[in-house]
Amino acid sequence: MMPYGRLNEVEPRIKNREKRRRYSSLFDFDLAFLIRPITQNPDSNKSLQPSQCCVYDLAFKPDGSELLVAAGTKVLIYDGTDGTLLQSLKGHKDLVYAVSFSYNGENFASGSADRSVIIWTEQHEGTLKYIHNEAIQCLAFSPATCFLLSCAISDFGIWTQLEKSVSKQRTSSRCICCAWSCDGQLYAIGMFDGTVSLRSATNNIEIKKIERPSGEPVWAITFGAARSTSTFDEILVLVDWAQTAAFYDLEGNQLVREDKKLGYDPTGIEFFNYGQFLIICGSNHQVTLYSREGTTLGTVAQMDTWVWTVKTRPNTNAVVVGCVDGTLACYQLMFSTVHGLHKERYAYRENMTEVVVQHLSNQTSIRIYCNDLVRKVAVYYNHLAVQLIDRVEIYRLMVEGDEGQPEYKLVEKINRSFECSLLVICTHHLILCQERRLQCYDHKGLKQREWLLESLIRYIKVVGGPSGREAILIGLRNGAVCKIFVDNPFITEVLRLKSAVRCLDISHMRGKLAIVDETGICTTFDVKTKQLLFQEPSCNSVAWNADQENLLCYSGSGALCIKANNFSSHQQRMQGFVVRFSGKRVFCLHMFAMIAVEVPLSNQLYQYLEQKMYREAYDLASLGVTEGDWEILGHDALLNFQLDIAQKAFHRIKDARYLQLISEIKDMIKGNAKKELILGCIKAYEGRYREAAILFQKTGQEQKTLEMFTDLRMFDQAQELLSSASEETQKALLRRRADWAQNSNEPIIAAEMFVASGDYDKAVNLMIKNDWIDMLINLAHRIDRSNVDVLRTIGNYLAKKEEYTLASHLFQSISDIRAVINMYVGAALWNDAFLVAAKHQKYNEQVYLPYARWLAENDRFDEAQNAYHMAGHDVEALQVLEQLMGNAVQENRFVDAGYYNWMLSMQYLERCNNDPKLNEKFLDFSDKANCYYAFDVIHKYLAEPFTSCPADALINIARYLAFQKEIYKISRVSILYTLMKQGQVLGAYKLARYALEQLSYLKIPRRFEKFIEIDALMIRSKPFTDAEELLPMCYRCGISNPLIGTNECIHCKTPFILSFVSFEVLPLVEFVVSDDINLEEARQLISTEPPLDQIGNPLQEQMNLKTGKVVADRETLLKLEKQQVIIAEWPSPLVTRFYYNVIPEISITQCSSCYRMFHADDFEMACLKTGACPFCHVVPQKKIDHNFIDDNYIE
Repeated sequence: MMPYGRLNEVEPRIKNREKRRRYSSLFDFDLAFLIRPITQNPDSNKSLQPSQCCVYDLAFKPDGSELLVAAGTKVLIYDGTDGTLLQSLKGHKDLVYAVSFSYNGENFASGSADRSVIIWTEQHEGTLKYIHNEAIQCLAFSPATCFLLSCAISDFGIWTQLEKSVSKQRTSSRCICCAWSCDGQLYAIGMFDGTVSLRSATNNIEIKKIERPSGEPVWAITFGAARSTSTFDEILVLVDWAQTAAFYDLEGNQLVREDKKLGYDPTGIEFFNYGQFLIICGSNHQVTLYSREGTTLGTVAQMDTWVWTVKTRPNTNAVVVGCVDGTLACYQLMFSTVHGLHKERYAYRENMTEVVVQHLSNQTSIRIYCNDLVRKVAVYYNHLAVQLIDRVEIYRLMVEGDEGQPEYKLVEKINRSFECSLLVICTHHLILCQERRLQCYDHKGLKQREWLLESLIRYIKVVGGPSGREAILIGLRNGAVCKIFVDNPFITEVLRLKSAVRCLDISHMRGKLAIVDETGICTTFDVKTKQLLFQEPSCNSVAWNADQENLLCYSGSGALCIKANNFSSHQQRMQGFVVRFSGKRVFCLHMFAMIAVEVPLSNQLYQYLEQKMYREAYDLASLGVTEGDWEILGHDALLNFQLDIAQKAFHRIKDARYLQLISEIKDMIKGNAKKELILGCIKAYEGRYREAAILFQKTGQEQKTLEMFTDLRMFDQAQELLSSASEETQKALLRRRADWAQNSNEPIIAAEMFVASGDYDKAVNLMIKNDWIDMLINLAHRIDRSNVDVLRTIGNYLAKKEEYTLASHLFQSISDIRAVINMYVGAALWNDAFLVAAKHQKYNEQVYLPYARWLAENDRFDEAQNAYHMAGHDVEALQVLEQLMGNAVQENRFVDAGYYNWMLSMQYLERCNNDPKLNEKFLDFSDKANCYYAFDVIHKYLAEPFTSCPADALINIARYLAFQKEIYKISRVSILYTLMKQGQVLGAYKLARYALEQLSYLKIPRRFEKFIEIDALMIRSKPFTDAEELLPMCYRCGISNPLIGTNECIHCKTPFILSFVSFEVLPLVEFVVSDDINLEEARQLISTEPPLDQIGNPLQEQMNLKTGKVVADRETLLKLEKQQVIIAEWPSPLVTRFYYNVIPEISITQCSSCYRMFHADDFEMACLKTGACPFCHVVPQKKIDHNFIDDNYIE
């Protein structure tokens, strides 16, 4: 395996004191320790040539405390810090080729040419040993678990703590190297035939085989963790003896098309600084540093022989190399900072090949990938210069479009290598510094001019100027500060110090210059006069504020100091070098990081305020101070009448109160107000009230004192200071104190104060709000009757609390009769209201109209109509009834609809005496009342699941409605459907057929369609006749009428008189009395007992005529039985109607209110159910006949 064969073991030793230090423009490195092979003789008596041992492998413990070295047949353990040999482990019989530490440091392993692998504990004790078929070539522990991958020449295996045996797998070629991915999910094995086997750690199956085109041995491989700033995620890097390096992803795909040409045979590879860099060693006797993507950065170490292995110490920048001659060396790398700064832009090198330009104010950054080693960086406004190994690239910041992202674009390239210690860039020029020499080149690379200074250049700064004519300040080692212009070959000396210049800066108005010398003293000069302004010790860097001419910051000895003008400086702890001071943010470079620190400027602000420098204080505060500082500045400026400064300060914190005060003060100044008055207002706003009151009184502003103290609820102080004020002012104070007591939840005190100050309205409202009746009554007795509004308010409240007697007396005391009536009406105390109305007739409408409405709301419509008449609102009475009727119809309450129509008809009947035209409306509403009343039975029959109405009554009602005119909401479909349905039930098939025929002309609701179709089929099987017992009879002519006839006899045209429960035809015949007989005489004649010989119907002869009216004269009336005569005494203008009961055995009753006829039994049953007439809802009057029967008759 080894190109130099197997070397005999020679115990290395350490030279603790031998150290080297090498310098580079890229980075520095120290030789931490060096172990060189020493000559040993196995036998002291024999003179043998000294032999050397090769360092085959290295491994660090995860915490970096121990270093394992595979050298000879032993495993050497060194201290990872200083290289002290801790222990030498003997367990192998042949050369040890590989060592590896577990991820947790609890175990490590060694592999030897004796085919064995030994697992050692953290205490350096061997615990396990297993054998391969051939010599061990490489070992690798998983970075996530205790899995050990061991590779021999022709096989490999994985050892775990859970399994006792290690299963091996054969390989097609010789194993040379191995490595695990960062998450331990994959491992890779490099082969002698130029292939790499990429396998899964879970099942050991090969997922990808990488074949190198050269076929040369893959001598080393490693995995690099993903980085946020890198182009690639986790990568696999391998080197082979075709002198190339290749980069792959975890799927085995090559990331860079072209391999990296090394120019030597690589023997070891390792990622460095958490995957940021790559270290490769080999036959060139060197350890070379590369970027993560393979860009050559520089040489870390130059050795005397081949470097065989290289390892990095965990969590440090230390690199350990092992050579074939047994040399073991550790190098500590220190990377130098390459950066540039101009105003807000800070450019620095990252990952050695990238440049990041950061905008310090808005914290945005732009990354530039140079793909080459970055040696120098310079920035000036939008220009950026990057010096690479063999060229200088010049970029310019550009923004494409209105909303495009800014980016640096390469505008010029100078293909030339420059040697310089400092590099700066201007708008059109490039300045290179080398010791005492300054060279100026344009952006094309053409040399423009050169300056040779008297001493070494220590500091250079571009301070700006016109394009192509920029000024540059230079600090020299001899203490001189010079200024040059890019377009001028002459050097101007600004001033000279005794010590070398370390740092300098000039203020933004170019008036002051601050210099830090080699002794750490910061000296500040006036540029024009060269006058020394002040000096500060212990400084390492200085920066003027970019916005303030007199504000300076400097750092040193772990502190940051802020100094304003010539005042004392304010110090705070901070590490690093201050490089810029913008606004209230200080930018410091600490180690390799730029840190932004916000510094408080309060102390400097207070220093300006102490000196009454308000303009300077405001300019300083504009850089950024707290709201409290702005408030202090505003108050201080206000008290000193610096109104503009104060106004700006209060604008900053949006203090509307003080802005309003300043506006008022300006108006007061325009009005020539006294200074004491203005100061008093300011003191009042600041809360210094007693001082303000004294100032107000000095100027005679007593009212302002009152307003101030009352607004602040400081009544005791107001009383004290206003004790000598006028009576009106004293009352005003009482009123305001009462208002305060009310707002402070002390209503009793407030009410008493309102009464004392004569403010009765507020006192009464407060008493009412708190429900203090007794206080209100007492106040009503105390105040004068002229306070009508106050007494009326008290009376209304007493009425609300149902104290009607007290309220009535109170209203009458102020002669407010309307209020008394409104009180009684609102409380529904109608009798009391009637008494008042009786005394004061003009208020009848105010009493009876609400009373009528109240009666209507309580369904007492008869009384309501009388009340409407009393109020003179007959039209409203009708409107109420019409509204009630319409609502009942819309809600399908047809009984109520009939009742309201009857009420309307009676209203119109009463008006017929004055307007005979209303008789038609009476008849119309009367017919509607009959129809709605009757249709209610039909509606309930169809809408409800059960009905108590007999079938014959349903037919009678339906027949009655069928021959009436159409009325709103009375469904003819329902009527005809009832006729059809009940006609089939009772055998009235002819009537049912008639109903079906009429239904065919109508639009049938869907819920009836199926029933009607079925009934239409069933009726066809029935005879075309009606049952005779169902045929209505005319009791005048004695002839039966068909069911499909009208509501009058088809023979004699006499209207049927129906019972308004079952709607049967009653055996009544209407007759009229002779014209010469008045009503009273007719009543007496009918009441007279008929002759004893009277037999039969006295009206029969006229009834037989079948035409004309039946007229009864005196003789006929005398023959009539009074029990068979029914008299309907309709009110005027209707006439009284007489009816004769043809069949006296049938008892008939007439309602005395609506004059509808009923079977006596039906009427009694209806009255028992509802307590009133079923039609007009009037309770019938009971008739009591007192019959005195003596005992003799009983016997």
